[in-house]
Amino acid sequence: MNVIVNIHGGNDKVGFNVQHVRNVLKGERKKRFKIRDAQAGLDLLHRFIEGSGYKYFIRTEVDEENHLKCLVWIDSRCIMAYQNFGDVVAFDTTYRTNRYAMPFVPFTGVNHHYQSVIFGFALMRDEYASTFGWIIRTWLEGVGNKPPLTIITDQDQAMESAIAVLLPNTTHLLCSWHISQKIPEKLGHYYSAFQEFKTDFNHCIYKSLTECIFEARWASFVEKYHLQEHKWLNGLYELKRKWILAYTRNTFSAFQISTSTSEGMNSFFDKYVSSATGLKEFIENAQKALARQFMRAKEEDYVTINQKRPMKMHTTLEYHASCIYTKKMFRRFQDELVESSKYFVEKDRRASEEGEIMWDVYTYYSFYRPMSESTRRNVYFVAFEKVSFLGMCTCRMFEHSGYLVDTYWRSSLRNGFRKFPYIT
Repeated sequence: MNVIVNIHGGNDKVGFNVQHVRNVLKGERKKRFKIRDAQAGLDLLHRFIEGSGYKYFIRTEVDEENHLKCLVWIDSRCIMAYQNFGDVVAFDTTYRTNRYAMPFVPFTGVNHHYQSVIFGFALMRDEYASTFGWIIRTWLEGVGNKPPLTIITDQDQAMESAIAVLLPNTTHLLCSWHISQKIPEKLGHYYSAFQEFKTDFNHCIYKSLTECIFEARWASFVEKYHLQEHKWLNGLYELKRKWILAYTRNTFSAFQISTSTSEGMNSFFDKYVSSATGLKEFIENAQKALARQFMRAKEEDYVTINQKRPMKMHTTLEYHASCIYTKKMFRRFQDELVESSKYFVEKDRRASEEGEIMWDVYTYYSFYRPMSESTRRNVYFVAFEKVSFLGMCTCRMFEHSGYLVDTYWRSSLRNGFRKFPYIT
């Protein structure tokens, strides 16, 4: 830039500045890896393949000029982790810490200790639907062509298009955190103009237990603040089944409502890579991060096996749970078990009969919040089918998070509460 300025006789005589030059260079770096760096990185991956007894998976895609465009690599430990914990996958493309400013995509989930776990890595040059399609298709091949039950992503139309084609039977949820980050920008005027706006909005979005409650609160919220014609908000409402908890409770997501596992993994990788990291070093450090992650899981395995769990309720149920759950999951179950002691249970007289199926319905409400119309939102209903004693509950905790609270569930009965019109 200094040379160009000297040639033309001053900054004001040049039609661009330093930032423009940087942007051009960044664009060129995205288009092509340095040949030596790319080859060194690929050579390293091939050594990993040989060292793992050819259990390592690697695929590359090049452009018409034979420049590396996309890269997917999966360690054998990632493949094993996916077989055990791959029901829910978070897919985030916001991490770009590498020399080429390319999106780095770790496929992540959670394990039985509720720690972040990696199911594979990808680097991609652009974010077109065709590129996302290649990445997802290749990654699926690497993990045995077993699609996840649920995939969580940010709000990207190109990604959404690729997922709809390649994962038709997978439930696609949107990261609620990414959406919430846009709310102050899109609704900032209402935040400043109305003191209760934020409270009302959060109460509607995050505190609605059922779909019916959400719909009633949403209608009231929109009418109160005259938002019927707000384009962005109407767009969010149309996507409600992908991010509103009242709807996504029906989907198993291992208690994840955002790509936070990916974002947490991004912070974890910050310790190992930087904006100056080339491909070979990037791959080496990604492997170090992966090794550290699996070491943490082994440490938790040891604690789970060898450390005694403190009891709070001293019941047979609590003791049995302590024997079968990991330490982390036992604590979550234990908190729910303690909380359940604060609720009063009544058998509802309005038990329903559907054909030949008889249902017993129970009402749960807190000792400290007496049953009334004003506290009806704090009331839970549990129904049992009399013959099989299969049950379902309005909180849908088991179906959403995978651990038991008040009753047992089965996914085929997840819409069963629509049979009880008095439950709102």
